[in-house]
Parts: sequence; C-alpha cells; structure tokens
Amino acid sequence: MDSYNHTICMKLKLDEEDNKAVRTLCSICYEKQKIYLKLELDLKKSQRKENKKDEALLEFLYYENKTLVGYLGVCNFGGNSVQISGMVHPDFRRKGIFRKLYLIAKEEWQRTSKAEVLALCDHTSTSGIEFINSIGGEYVSSEYKMCLTKKALECKIKQSHGNVSIIKLRLATSEDAAEIEKQTSIYFGKPLNEIDDKEDVENSFIQQGDNFISYMALLKEVIIGKVHISIINKEGFIYGFGVLPVFRGKGYGRIVLLATLDILKEKGADNIFLEVESQNKNAIGLYESCGFEEVSVMDYYVIT
Repeated sequence: MDSYNHTICMKLKLDEEDNKAVRTLCSICYEKQKIYLKLELDLKKSQRKENKKDEALLEFLYYENKTLVGYLGVCNFGGNSVQISGMVHPDFRRKGIFRKLYLIAKEEWQRTSKAEVLALCDHTSTSGIEFINSIGGEYVSSEYKMCLTKKALECKIKQSHGNVSIIKLRLATSEDAAEIEKQTSIYFGKPLNEIDDKEDVENSFIQQGDNFISYMALLKEVIIGKVHISIINKEGFIYGFGVLPVFRGKGYGRIVLLATLDILKEKGADNIFLEVESQNKNAIGLYESCGFEEVSVMDYYVIT
C-alpha cells in the first residue's frame, strides 16, 4: 500500500515556487472543467504592504506527496470585506480537502478581522456552489468578466484620437488619494476608510510600474472621473472606472474608456479585460458598444 504525505501550508505570501504550483493547478482545473477562478495572484503581490506585522495568513496550500492538490486564497484590499476563492485538483475532490483549508482559513481571519467574508465561485461550478451552500453561504451578486475582442481592439483605438482634446487623462499622484477614495465610495458603494496612516494610503495610488497605474479624468482641468489599469504578461486590466454623476449622460464615459484602451494598447497589451456587476446595465451597455464580450460570470456569496 502506498504511503501518502499530506501537508497543509499557511503563508502570508506565495514564493515563486508556490506561485508556479498554484498557476499549474489553476490550469489543470480549467482544462478539465473550463472553470474560471478569480485568485488575484498578481494583484495581491503588487499591492501587499510589507510593513504590517499583524496581518492574517492569506495563502493556504494542501500538498499530497509534494504535489499541490488544493488551494485557498484570501484577498483583502481594504474596505469592510475579504474575499476567498480556491480550487481542488479534479482527481482529488470529494475527500474534504477544500473544507479543511476553509476551516483553517476561517479560524485565521476570525482571529484577526471582523470583516464580512465573501466566497467567489464560477457560475458554472456545480461542486463549488454545493460547497458554499454547505457552509451556509448566501448569494448576493454576480460579476461579469469581459474581454475586448481583437477586432474591436484595432478599430476602437483609432476612434479615440479625435476626442483627446475633450477629455484628458493624467497620472494620479498622492494628492489625488482622497479624491480616489471618494469616487470609489460613490461608484461602488464602499464606505470611506478610516485612514490611520495617511502615507500608506497616498503611496497606494502612486504608479507601481505597469502593475497598477491610476489616472484622473479631466474636463478643462476639472476632475470628472478616474480609472486604474494594470498590465501583466501583456494582458491589460481596467479597474475602478467611473465618471462622477453630475457629468454623466454626456458621452464622457465613452471617451475616458476609449482613451484608456489607447493607453493599454500603447503599453503593449494584447488582451484587455474588465469586470462589472451584472446589475449595472448602463456600464454593460457601454462596454458592449465598445467591443467587450462576456467571457465568464463570477457569483459572490456572503458567509454567515
């Protein structure tokens, strides 16, 4: 009879070997079932603050005979909620692996935080939904992941150049931190954070290479909106995009979006993605009209 070595590792961050193993496991799960996962590995790496000593452990890995077969990650980018997501190798399911990881992670986040916990699951993942139901998860919302088609990437970029004089995008600076916080609260319903360390908040909006860049949208030098982008392995991502309510209905959102696509193209992005809540019909209509197509649906469940 074979002897098995089961190991569970808990870490604040993934090293290069762990990162490679998690990505390999993610690829296996996708190949087997075409299940999308929102692990935020690159975003966590770029935004994690190294100077906090009391952070909760964020990465939970289950190894069998030195092979990674289970993973659960906790994402906490500020605000009043944390997100959990993960996976188990298709050949090792129905063995309680993910439940073990979940219980360990739950003990850790309860020890360090009272934030609301949201579990993320691909809309088509039967096993994932079954597990979330088994731990008392309640559905709260869905989010579409959309990708700009190749044809639109070439066509729409050209259309933005005629509008450069109307709207200008400039790099955000530390002086824009409060405005970005305010706009995020307006667009996404998140409460303004109680800022204990102003320097940390300001630094989070300074350009970090191509991993995370913030822009302010200006109309005649008046700030009317914002957008964040990142480029990782030639894949571009758009985050936190919005225009202030008083400036909506005038076509400015489309101009800002097209200008953002222009920047991503110039920086070498071959594919461009964004995410949008399924209930935000106006935003979805704008994105579709600019050539974005839905590629997956992610469901959010609150863990009670």
